[in-house]
Amino acid sequence: MSIQTKIDTIIKSVGSINIQDFIEISNFDKDSGFYNKPNIEKIGKDGQFITSPEISSLFSIALSNQFLKEFPKAKNVNLLELGPGNGILTLDIYHYLKSKNINVNNITLLERSDYFKEKIIERSGVKVNFIENIYDYEIDNDDTVFIYSNEFFDAFGSKQFIFNNGNFNEIKISKENNKYFLIQDSVAMSGELIDRYSKYKFKNNDILEHSNLILNILSDIQNLNCKNYFFTTTDYGYTKLPLKSTLRLLSSHKKLDLFDKFENVDYSFGVNFELLKDFFISKNPQIINQKDLICNNLPNEYLKSSNKNIREIIELISGEKFNDMGQVFLNLSFKKDETISKI
Repeated sequence: MSIQTKIDTIIKSVGSINIQDFIEISNFDKDSGFYNKPNIEKIGKDGQFITSPEISSLFSIALSNQFLKEFPKAKNVNLLELGPGNGILTLDIYHYLKSKNINVNNITLLERSDYFKEKIIERSGVKVNFIENIYDYEIDNDDTVFIYSNEFFDAFGSKQFIFNNGNFNEIKISKENNKYFLIQDSVAMSGELIDRYSKYKFKNNDILEHSNLILNILSDIQNLNCKNYFFTTTDYGYTKLPLKSTLRLLSSHKKLDLFDKFENVDYSFGVNFELLKDFFISKNPQIINQKDLICNNLPNEYLKSSNKNIREIIELISGEKFNDMGQVFLNLSFKKDETISKI
């Protein structure tokens, strides 16, 4: 059954579908969702979009050095990637850490797409464990855990709300006379949203995107039973609410408008890094843009290289091209180190 047929069935049954459920079905439906549909390349030059790890291993080197700056004496490490996609980032990090004589004793990947699991198994060459929920993560040693993700949180569905006359209404999708359109529906959680985002003075027609799915993921990270770990995540996002829709649709590297097509479309949202920072505030998280992530963590042999190809790659993954991508691609990181608290 196609995505469009599944969406139509829900609308016919209950009258509408909220944006979050629409995105979750479109991206992750087991049979027809974008990230599970077989025989269609998702990521890379032949896919729907390309990511920094697909462009160059220099991105993985920068992430690895960001980790090693916080745990410079690490000799035994476990890797945990959230949303590995094709698995290139983890493989590059694995080989880089091995080149630094660091033992990688366990590799675990949080991935719910059967398509990507099969791709990773085919190409990895090393043993990997798959989990579908962070709370399933178990480790039987005291090694430092390196937790990382790239363009992971943006794929999660968010509910969209519009502010009018002192209350939030939820934006939903409906259909009539074979045409799709957006409607507004009153919600009981309007007061809860106003309280949670109380630092903002909302005006009529301001749009708020809120995802309990992401909050659940953050809670699972917070509750990880690890003594020492470093967490870093990079994504397209913002540090102040934009008060407008950040929903993006891509297919074959081209932007689409909502309802242009339903099949083979990647849906994503800008990530609320302010929410992430506030959630982990006790761990003193740091937010930088991707340009600083690259320039602060790549070795000088690359940063000062006269090689034209290396210079072009650094410009690309740091955002010096493509409308300064690095200014809107943000990185949040923090560490948990119980050895410090015991001193």
